[in-house]
Amino acid sequence: MERKYLKQLLEWKDNIERKPLLVWGARQVGKTYLVQELFAKRYFNGRFLRIDCSDDQEFCDYVCKNNNLDKVIDYLFVRFNFRCDSEHLLIIDEAQECLPIIKMMKHFNEKRKDIKIIVSGSLVRMKLKRNESKRGASPKGFLFPVGNIDELTIFPMTFDEFLYNANKNMYDFVLKSYRDKKELDPIIHQELLRVFYDYLFVGGMPEAVYSFIKNKENKLLSYEKAAKTIKSIYSNYLADMELYQASRESIIRSEKIYKSIYSELNKESKNFRSSSVGKNLKNRDLLNPLDWLTTARVCNKAELVKERATYPLVGGEKSLYRLYLSDMGLFTFQSGLDARTFVLNKDNALSGIYFENYVSTELVAREIPLFYWKGKRNGEFEFLISKNGKVIPLDIKKGRGSLNSIKEYRTHNRKDLILKISSNRYGYDEENMVLTLPYYYLPFYLNDLEADMTLIEQLEELASDSLE
Repeated sequence: MERKYLKQLLEWKDNIERKPLLVWGARQVGKTYLVQELFAKRYFNGRFLRIDCSDDQEFCDYVCKNNNLDKVIDYLFVRFNFRCDSEHLLIIDEAQECLPIIKMMKHFNEKRKDIKIIVSGSLVRMKLKRNESKRGASPKGFLFPVGNIDELTIFPMTFDEFLYNANKNMYDFVLKSYRDKKELDPIIHQELLRVFYDYLFVGGMPEAVYSFIKNKENKLLSYEKAAKTIKSIYSNYLADMELYQASRESIIRSEKIYKSIYSELNKESKNFRSSSVGKNLKNRDLLNPLDWLTTARVCNKAELVKERATYPLVGGEKSLYRLYLSDMGLFTFQSGLDARTFVLNKDNALSGIYFENYVSTELVAREIPLFYWKGKRNGEFEFLISKNGKVIPLDIKKGRGSLNSIKEYRTHNRKDLILKISSNRYGYDEENMVLTLPYYYLPFYLNDLEADMTLIEQLEELASDSLE
């Protein structure tokens, strides 16, 4: 399967100012597959070495005892017959099990910039933070090589990546239709929504996506196979919470927070309550476990902006926030929705919070911070995007919704574009300056914003002409 991150790896390879690259992300988002199968085997075939630190204790022991770049290079040549030079690629995987190799990335950058080295791992920063916070830690202890590395964070597949791998022809069609600002035929629109609903169930974990695509000729079987994979990943995520946390109390609270995300979003306010984790707990009691969950990228936190949305966005009351799961498949699994129910009644099985969590994953995958907006009365927008000096509210609706939130928002803020993400077809309400994007257009819109921040103005101008 293809990943969009391959382009960034190629740019890194060809960059003359290249630094050692740290590739990190949550567990099972496809880091090893990306670096080894898509990148190394295609562009360094026969000229790369991958060392798995979770499986090669001899290498880890040597690096820990010999924190010297020249000695490590000699060791790699003698043991693996691997030549460290500009023509070869060195991959150090699961680096959280061998922290000195991360520190050594600074030496690679300062002394042997010609060597192409990629260090990857899950929860790398978790272990770093724990080491830094240990009482009595030496000031000469581990230091993260800030300024001496390039970094690439990997996320689960976004919907456009899922579509590209599941149906390349449909991906090309949707991309062209989006660029043409096209309102699609109702029947085609419904077919695209059905594919989008597949994504809501399967999510973006590469193993689950592969399982779904492999069995897609049998719809129910494809869902069941994907669900089995997602269940395993969900269990692994919970097991990971046993790692790199300083206390048993923090582990238990992390697990409870994670397991409560769907149920808390499914309540009227959608704000996460500390009481869902334990009786008499305060928000301050959740700081450490929340920090673990968000830094590990297994859940995402949205902060509240009240009334006036200024640029850049800044959260308001720290006690009010919402949590989302990092992957749609994991979210659907946590909701308890099973494959058979989904196949028989997918239109009614999916409530509004599924679509809200979907949008959160699309934003976070592009490293857009999550904020939601509340007015004085009942007005609300699920998310705000802060780009190029402007704030764009996102109104996430399963159906049409109303204009009440729009009117209230504009009593506090200037009249700029508002983005409505829904199951409706593409359209533009010129009077209210509301651009409606169907769910399947959202990733392409966000890709445009990511590539060119000035595109907001271009889209505002194009929107009013799109249906002429």
